[in-house]
Amino acid sequence: MSIDPMIPPRSNRKLRSVIDNLALLRVFVAVVETGNFSHTGQRLRVVPSTVSKHISALEKRLGGQLFVRSTQKLGVTELGLRLYDHALAILQDVEAAEIDISEYNSEPQGILKIAAGTVFAQRHLAPILIRFLEANPKVSLDVSLSTTSNHLISDGIDVAIRISDALDPGLIAVKLAPNIRLYCAAPAYLAREGTPARASDLARHNCLVVRGVAQSAQWPIKGETGATEFIAVSGNFVADNVDLLLQAVVAGVGIGHLPLFMVYDLLASGDLVEIFPDSRAVASHIYAVFPERRNMPLKTRAFIDHLKAEFRPPPPWAVL
Repeated sequence: MSIDPMIPPRSNRKLRSVIDNLALLRVFVAVVETGNFSHTGQRLRVVPSTVSKHISALEKRLGGQLFVRSTQKLGVTELGLRLYDHALAILQDVEAAEIDISEYNSEPQGILKIAAGTVFAQRHLAPILIRFLEANPKVSLDVSLSTTSNHLISDGIDVAIRISDALDPGLIAVKLAPNIRLYCAAPAYLAREGTPARASDLARHNCLVVRGVAQSAQWPIKGETGATEFIAVSGNFVADNVDLLLQAVVAGVGIGHLPLFMVYDLLASGDLVEIFPDSRAVASHIYAVFPERRNMPLKTRAFIDHLKAEFRPPPPWAVL
């Protein structure tokens, strides 16, 4: 006769049913430690008859006697001593688990996986993350930087920082700041080629284009009537990396249409000069996005709240 490996032997099933019943184990351990049913009842706040019923049920399930009863005291049998060691270890593990879960739910802790775009993260994310760690010492950060969007659920990402005007469906998004774009060039370029005075002047200028970005070769600029015109531009430098393009703009190669969060300090220092300041515009927004969860881990909620606080009030590069 074959035996199904998924079905434990009868004796093991009895033991399993005992171990699964923590209430029986708690009563049993208390009886061993107090030495009688009355004291156990006082400890567990139940009547002695209930303690007696629990012990009888436990002995029946195990098929053996756990205590030798006398008029004066209870003696623990060899079977009882063996069960006590196991039961005590089980209850201690359960208590440790309860404490751990309670602490987890009362204070942010654990590994928080974050994804962000490289360009924004390298300029602005590091101090934000450092302040979060200082406020939440039991949290560890695992940060992934990429020029492409991660798939949050399959990649196990808790929170992603994204700059977009079209987010993935099914994600929860918290708007942090506007992504403002503007036109700028190095003083050396403007001294050499002249400063464009109107939108149509861009046709004769060397305009550096970011490949794959919306409106990369059709620049929106306010015309003389105040309406937005889309000007077709071109130049001798096209790149799919905004940082590389920025370096070319700073070196005086041509004019760039770039995010304010990248060039704010360069404008303040004079390394770049803004062109068409009335044409500053919100191209998209910076979001914290995360999968929809009914029971969000405390570490994730704490980080999202931290991000909200970091962007209130908005930083100077997020103001038109």
